[in-house]
Amino acid sequence: MNHPGNTDFDVKDRLAIINLCNAYSNHFDRNELASWFTLFTDNPTCIICLSDTPPVTVVGDDFKNLLSGYREGMVNAGTQPLHLDTNLTIHEQTNERAVAEAYMMYVPLEIAAFNVPEKTRVETQVTGTGRYTWDLLKGNDDIWRIDSYTISYFQKVVEVSAG
Repeated sequence: MNHPGNTDFDVKDRLAIINLCNAYSNHFDRNELASWFTLFTDNPTCIICLSDTPPVTVVGDDFKNLLSGYREGMVNAGTQPLHLDTNLTIHEQTNERAVAEAYMMYVPLEIAAFNVPEKTRVETQVTGTGRYTWDLLKGNDDIWRIDSYTISYFQKVVEVSAG
């Protein structure tokens, strides 16, 4: 691994990588799945590591079906996801491959509670925190895409309703 202060990388590629990692959250949270799926290679792999169960790996169409169903479930439940990514670090970068990582805080906001201050306070306390690690590839079209990524949750994510 290179020193984080190393300047031996292509700046245009670095900016594209940063933008790609940030677009991951933005497109998903806006329910722009068609655009979100363009951030990935044709056959992406996603590994989800929960704190109390074996990792789940989904690839290609299974990945797309799982995440589409998950996002549709949020819409049906009246939930607005909010991914807050922080501390984005590029661990490796070559001309064609990169590894990036960020801490992610996930807040599933109940849309009906947006204008009810006491309920919004409760809803924003229901979060999941984890680390996202992206393996990125630069295509022949000079566009960076997510080839695989791992979501590692640090604790059990429990969504409860205020009673």
